[in-house]
Amino acid sequence: MIRNIKKIIDKLHAKDPSVRRKAAEDLADGDERGIYPLIKALSDENTGVQDAAMRALIAYGGEIVAYMALPLLRENSYLRNTGLIILRQLGAVSLPMLYPLLKDKDDDVRKFSIDLLSEIQAEVDPSLIVPSLEDSNANVRAAAAKALGDLGYRDAATQLVKCLSDEEWVCFYALQSLGELKADEAIPAIASLLESQSLVVRFSAIETMGRLGSSSALSALMSYLPKSDEDEKLAVVKSIIQIGATPDMKELTEHIINLFREGDWDDKGIALHGFSALKCTHAIPLLVETAGQLDPFSPDSEEKTELLKRAILSIDGEDELLGMLDSPDLKYRGKSFVIDLLGELKSKKAAGRLSVYLKDVSRDLRRVSAEALGEIGEHASVEELMEASQSDADAHVRRSAIEALGTIGSRDAYAVLKGLLEVERYPDLLEKVVESLMKIDSDAFLGGISGYSSTIRQIIARSASDIRTLFSLCEDADSKVKISAISGLGRIGSEEAASKIISFLRHEDPEIRKASVVSLGDARWCSPELFQALSDEDPWVRFFAVKSVAAACESDMVIEKIKEMLNDRYVPVIMAAIDIIREIGGREAFESLSPHEEHENPDVREKVREVLGTL
Repeated sequence: MIRNIKKIIDKLHAKDPSVRRKAAEDLADGDERGIYPLIKALSDENTGVQDAAMRALIAYGGEIVAYMALPLLRENSYLRNTGLIILRQLGAVSLPMLYPLLKDKDDDVRKFSIDLLSEIQAEVDPSLIVPSLEDSNANVRAAAAKALGDLGYRDAATQLVKCLSDEEWVCFYALQSLGELKADEAIPAIASLLESQSLVVRFSAIETMGRLGSSSALSALMSYLPKSDEDEKLAVVKSIIQIGATPDMKELTEHIINLFREGDWDDKGIALHGFSALKCTHAIPLLVETAGQLDPFSPDSEEKTELLKRAILSIDGEDELLGMLDSPDLKYRGKSFVIDLLGELKSKKAAGRLSVYLKDVSRDLRRVSAEALGEIGEHASVEELMEASQSDADAHVRRSAIEALGTIGSRDAYAVLKGLLEVERYPDLLEKVVESLMKIDSDAFLGGISGYSSTIRQIIARSASDIRTLFSLCEDADSKVKISAISGLGRIGSEEAASKIISFLRHEDPEIRKASVVSLGDARWCSPELFQALSDEDPWVRFFAVKSVAAACESDMVIEKIKEMLNDRYVPVIMAAIDIIREIGGREAFESLSPHEEHENPDVREKVREVLGTL
């Protein structure tokens, strides 16, 4: 509450507009004595003062402000709009004063009151708006029709149906609301509007039947389609699709194609549903062509490609796609899209043709063909894939061929893949080779583990899910292999795995202790040994122990242990502890941090104060 409110009110008459604006802002913290002066200040010649006065009145809130704002609805356009904003922001408190305005003598005031009720929504009684559907003013009737839909008042459906014979604008809003209310019983009346002389009314009726989504509207729309003009046809087709087109509606095909060609991507999405419903195979070339024309660097290209792909897959157009594969008219991107689709369809008919593409001049076509052959899984493709895995000049193609061989699982590829362990130089490809060998014959591959290079043993440790293999690698002489195996045990997370991890927490190598701490966090394994790691002599072990305790243990236990780390001598450990305490939050977090507000390190001081300000 402000003192000397009278002096502040007097400043609303100062010559300097900045003084008047400041006074209006200050009155937001005042009492009821400031309401009327603020109402008067809404007419100030300075827009900044006007805005400050409006905001102050909204901040006051309450019935008195609502009562004082009502007369503004009868003023000039600026004051009227300001009054509407204030009453809308005040919300439910305005309602008792708005309901009487539904019967006001002024047409505009009646409409404004309906608009406000529609926007306030909370606690509004929509039944009081229903009589306004018979108001003498068409704008009021239209506002009422719209408001009843906005308020979701299903009981008004019968009265809204009567409005369908009203003036065009009223009918439009009645249709809109019937669609929002899902009033299926209105379909016969809505269908009769297809004979209206008004194009706006016909369009609205067509769209409303689509929004209602009831099959009872299908016959009316199908009957109207041949009689509709060109502008209406696409709207009719969209509504039929939204309701649910069926495979027997073949006469829709060309219309859906036109919708896809002429519409934006929202319309194209509807058309794609139509193609799927009709199993429209001869739309596939159009969809493939569209996919091929998409800009791969556009942010929504991937989403659009996926929409097209899902539609084609739902049509079951394997033969159509096979026919397009060797077409000289099909551009590179379209061909790549077709190959990808044939892979998803697991088209055995395509396997022989795709094997040929493994020698194509285009790197991307070779790559996508290898991926598709892997999905198809035909053993007849193994020889060509083995050749590609060994000799293709592009690493991406070799990677796809290696992965495909693992997916197919042919024992014939085992020796070739194992040979790649000696010659392949890219780490990510070596990982794929290991994965594929384990898919083909895990026992045979792991049986020779001691003979593999350190790099390969590390890869096995990173990808293996067999605990015995990881146990074996934990004893490896190479520390990097040992660390990878310890990390792998964290993925498994069993009691047996955790016990093995804990056994390394006393290892002389700090890197191995660090890996063990991280692995316990990954396993979500809270243990006394993990708490002991908070006192490790190595600062980075302590740093990761803080994070693992937070990941593995209950919040009440975490804060008790972590707050001690705020006294650590290594700043990164302290910073990690502050971050964890901030995430937990609450009174205990505040009490843990506040003693360190004057920490000797300036960075720690700054961070502690920053976090305390948010708790």
